[in-house]
Amino acid sequence: MLKLAKSVLVALVVVSLMFSLNACTKRLQTGNNGDSTKVINVDKTKDSTDIYGNGYFDYRDSIESYHMGYSIPRDSVYKVENLKAFEKLNLIISKDSLNPGPYLDRGNHLQNIHKYIEAIRDYDRYIQLNPYNHSAYQNRGTAHERLKHYDLALWDYQKVLALKPNDTIANFNKGVVYDVINEPWQAIKEYDTVIVKDSRLAKAYYNRGSSYEKVEKYDEAIENYQKAIQLNPTYKEELIRKIDYLNYTFK
Repeated sequence: MLKLAKSVLVALVVVSLMFSLNACTKRLQTGNNGDSTKVINVDKTKDSTDIYGNGYFDYRDSIESYHMGYSIPRDSVYKVENLKAFEKLNLIISKDSLNPGPYLDRGNHLQNIHKYIEAIRDYDRYIQLNPYNHSAYQNRGTAHERLKHYDLALWDYQKVLALKPNDTIANFNKGVVYDVINEPWQAIKEYDTVIVKDSRLAKAYYNRGSSYEKVEKYDEAIENYQKAIQLNPTYKEELIRKIDYLNYTFK
C-alpha cells in the first residue's frame, strides 16, 4: 500500500513538472501582447535576411528601391487579390467599431494595394483604440514614407523603438528616410545601430556603404560593401563593380 502511494506521488510530481515546463515554453513563445511568436533556429554564420522575411519582394534593397521588401507590413494576413477580405473586415467594423484589430488588418491590406491615405486612416483609428502595438506605428510609418511624409514616418519609427527598443526594422527605415532627405550622416548612425543589434544583416552594410559613398568616405564604403558580400553572396556581382570603381577612381 505504501509503495502504491509513493508511486502515485511520483507520478503526480512528474505530471506537475510537465505542465510547468509546458507553461514556461508557452510564455517564452508569447509576445508582450499575448501574440504567439515563431521560434526560429538561427545559423549565426549567415546573413539574417530570412529572419525578417522576404514577403513577395526581392530582399536586396538599394537606396533607390528603399521602400521595397524590408518596409512591407509584416502582419497583414490577407493576400492582395483576396477582395473578400475587405467585405469581411467592413462587416466586422460595421458591427463593432470599437474592436481595433480589423482596422489594422484592413490598413495593411489597403497598403498592400497602394491605397496609402486610406491605410493611414485605418492605422490612425487602430492606434486611437490601441496605442501600444508597435506594428501599427511601423506600418503607418511605411505608408507615410510612400507618401513622402518623411517627418511623420520618422515619428512613427521612433515610437516603434519606444515600444520595442530591440527592433531593427525601425532603425533601418529611419536610416533610409535620412538617406532620402539627404542626411547621410544621420543615416549612418541608424545603420550603426542596426548593425549593433544585428551584425549579420547584409542589407544594413550595403546601405551604410552607400551612405558612406555619399559623404566621400570611400574606404568605409568599400569595407561595408565587402562585409555585405561576405554575409550575402547574392550581392557579389553588383558590389564588386562598385568596389572596383571606387578603388580605380579614388585610390
